[in-house]
Amino acid sequence: MKKNKLIKKIALGMTLAMCATSLFGCGQTGSNKPTDNSQIENKIISIKTKLTNAKIDGEKLDGTGKTLTTMVSFTPPPATHGNPAVNGGPDWSMVPLIYDYLCDYSAQPEKTFKPSLLDSYKFENKVLTLNLKKDLKWSDGSPLNADDIMNDIFVNMTVNKVAYYAESITKKDDTTIEIKYAKDSTLMLDYLLKFEVKYSKKEYGKWGSQFQKVFETMREKDDKGGYKFTKDGDKKQSEINNDMYKYLPDLTKILCSGPFVPEKVTSSEIIFKKNPYYRINVPIEKVRGIRPTSTESTAVAIMNKDYTIENMGLSPDLAQKVVEKNSDTIRQVEAPEYSELGFAFNVNKAPTNNLAVRKAIAYIIDKKQIAPVSEPGMRLGDEYAVGLPPTVRDKYLDKTYLNTLENYTMDKDKAKKLLESAGWKKQGNKWVDANGQSPEIKIAGVGEYPAYVIMGEAAANMLKDFGLNATFTPKEAAAYNDYSMSGDAQMVISGFGSPSSTQHPFEAYDGIWWYGKMNNIKFPTSGGLVFKDEKTNEDFKYSEKETELFDAATAAEITEKTKAFAKFFNDNMWYIPVTEKFVITRIYDPKLSLAEAQTGKEIKDFYWGAMLNVSIGKMIRGEKIYFVK
Repeated sequence: MKKNKLIKKIALGMTLAMCATSLFGCGQTGSNKPTDNSQIENKIISIKTKLTNAKIDGEKLDGTGKTLTTMVSFTPPPATHGNPAVNGGPDWSMVPLIYDYLCDYSAQPEKTFKPSLLDSYKFENKVLTLNLKKDLKWSDGSPLNADDIMNDIFVNMTVNKVAYYAESITKKDDTTIEIKYAKDSTLMLDYLLKFEVKYSKKEYGKWGSQFQKVFETMREKDDKGGYKFTKDGDKKQSEINNDMYKYLPDLTKILCSGPFVPEKVTSSEIIFKKNPYYRINVPIEKVRGIRPTSTESTAVAIMNKDYTIENMGLSPDLAQKVVEKNSDTIRQVEAPEYSELGFAFNVNKAPTNNLAVRKAIAYIIDKKQIAPVSEPGMRLGDEYAVGLPPTVRDKYLDKTYLNTLENYTMDKDKAKKLLESAGWKKQGNKWVDANGQSPEIKIAGVGEYPAYVIMGEAAANMLKDFGLNATFTPKEAAAYNDYSMSGDAQMVISGFGSPSSTQHPFEAYDGIWWYGKMNNIKFPTSGGLVFKDEKTNEDFKYSEKETELFDAATAAEITEKTKAFAKFFNDNMWYIPVTEKFVITRIYDPKLSLAEAQTGKEIKDFYWGAMLNVSIGKMIRGEKIYFVK
């Protein structure tokens, strides 16, 4: 399909005129040559601005009366609540503002754990000793001590991996905890020290004590040197989780360990006030979180300079206009997110339950054309569909190995052959299945995010032009997670294969426990994951191979274990990557000083990352963020 035809069709589906014009800006020459990944991104990030560093010289204000405005994606009242384990509670954009961490962590430019709630830690001979700072408090003024950390560790025991690797967890005194591990791993600390502390004993002790009992009495040794739950342990843990998920406290009344606490929530914004009992005096009085409710409201808020700082996904045209209009005051910082965005297939609903159909769709969608116009900073994703963004993939899998895999670059001839192999045939301009039907292929994405809309509309139009019955359905962000896991759509836009935190393949593949729900995967009620490989018809022992990858000690071992997952995802086509994301953060207030970062450059830094509120939280705890006079 010629580019001008595609662009016009995408534009018709956009609600923001600026989003549409960004697509026309790619050219209407009729050429099929895809837009260069760097063309739009470089055009925007290289715009010269008067201020050239995120850090501002000047006398520091005490912060009285100062408000910082950022983006927070929360569920609006009355459905919003304060349980971070349940949809509708504090999410990834709120957690860094209201909770503190054992350590602030970054894998870039090198792996670093900076004690935050901890005063220090020591890990030797498979024993991790945690030493808390003294006189820590929750947001109600009550002590935050080792009992709370123990409770938090047990509630999170499958996430932080102590359930599978720790022999014992012991409180030595009010500020000291000792964890004895059964074996060592390069990832052990990553999965414990970098987590936020959010499950106080006062609020969640009822469940924490039950999880602790499961940990201590309902596990057994596995054949890999670690632990697994007994059958009764699996059942009991599920029962405890289901009971805890019923707890939906008022968001403004929860206990917070971090610098801010939720004060007021409306349908469009949330206000956080400074935690008076926090361990440091934060030089910001309040944080205002604006909820993105539509592409129009986001554009208006940005053009009105309602944000102090944001890294929202904008259309290329809008992103360029914003910087040009505010070049005397704005600053731009770009950082890799180590994430990918693409389409998760529903593997249990026709017609995408058929492997040949999934592969055909992957060959029809022109990823090279969509990626650069979807959002500034988006680059072409992983064309081999191995479940890793290219920057991480290429660290472990070389070109020689990748060439042994199927490359899903657009190829309509391959798509035609695959559909025919599945019993489909062309009738006029339409493809019909073996029953003579033209089944709907419903694609869904978040309607408030321009990148999702562009990707969804583009993919639907490409499939329709090929003769398939495809539609794109935008969904409201607050309800999208539930919808994406409902099994209604055949394809949903998701971020599977995104090791944003550790940049380690294990993190990407471990995401199946969350993102796999979007594939409508049927998870077992007990035991580990085992999936049927549709190409070999053999069992793929997913959880067992995850353990091997987690335990891999050297780069060569990580590569070898990663290959098993790469081959599985390449063969089974559960997920089509479209983009790898590099995020541009825009700082609007010229009086806001942050951690040092040169503008107009892609940076890898301890404080700066693509998850903006994570960076803001780190800078608060590191006393790197403040307003100047």
